[in-house]
Amino acid sequence: MQYKVLVVAEFKGLNEDSLAEAIGRLEEHGMEKIPTLSSTWEFSCEAEDETDAKDNAIQTFINVVRTYPCELGLVVQAGTSQILRRKKKFEA
Repeated sequence: MQYKVLVVAEFKGLNEDSLAEAIGRLEEHGMEKIPTLSSTWEFSCEAEDETDAKDNAIQTFINVVRTYPCELGLVVQAGTSQILRRKKKFEA
């Protein structure tokens, strides 16, 4: 089944050049930037259920951002399932 996942991210300690590079890489991995809301993306994916879709979105986001030293805060929502909040810190 096809799901659309809303991902809101906060990047702490990431300079503008690194942020621009990270955004480009996120878009290469299927994250579509929502232009009317800063730091918000939509992710479409095949998944068994809404929880699996959210897990896929989180994993994709973390795999891209983990190469940048920063603190990442995420809020992830798909359909009517529970909103997930995650916080990760990545070091150089």
